[in-house]
This record gives sequence, structure tokens and C-alpha cells, in this order.
Amino acid sequence: MNLSQLATKAQSAAYCLTYNDDTLQSQAKHLLLECAHRLDSLDIRAHKKRDGLLLVNGRGKSRYATWRERLAYWISGALPRNI
Repeated sequence: MNLSQLATKAQSAAYCLTYNDDTLQSQAKHLLLECAHRLDSLDIRAHKKRDGLLLVNGRGKSRYATWRERLAYWISGALPRNI
């Protein structure tokens, strides 16, 4: 199971809970949704475009890499930790 699948499982489990019943259930829902968000932000993909290196996280949020990030990616192949 990869990070994206784990985040999807946590998000689908959170949808079964509600904020309206009791505090334990609302805290569990908040924790699962936060966990899913954090896991999706760790799953970063890089796409080479004409304008530069496009970084996309598991939620679909994207931005172009800075020149320092492009240089680090070119030298070591490592992507940044967050977008």
C-alpha cells in the first residue's frame, strides 16, 4: 500500500464519522482528515514541462520548482518535502 492509497483509506474512514455526535468522534474525524492531508503532501511527483519542473502533490496542488530545487533535483534526484 503506497502513501496515496493509505491517505484515501484514512479519508474514507473519516467520512463515516461526524462532528455532531460526541467529542471523541469529532476528534477522530479531525485526526484522520489531517493524517490524510499530511500523507498526500508527502507524495510528490515531478513533471518536466517547457517552462520548468512542475511539482504535484497527492492532492493535485502544483507549482513550478525554484531554480534551487531544480538544481538539487538535477544533482541528487531528490524532490522537496512539501509543496
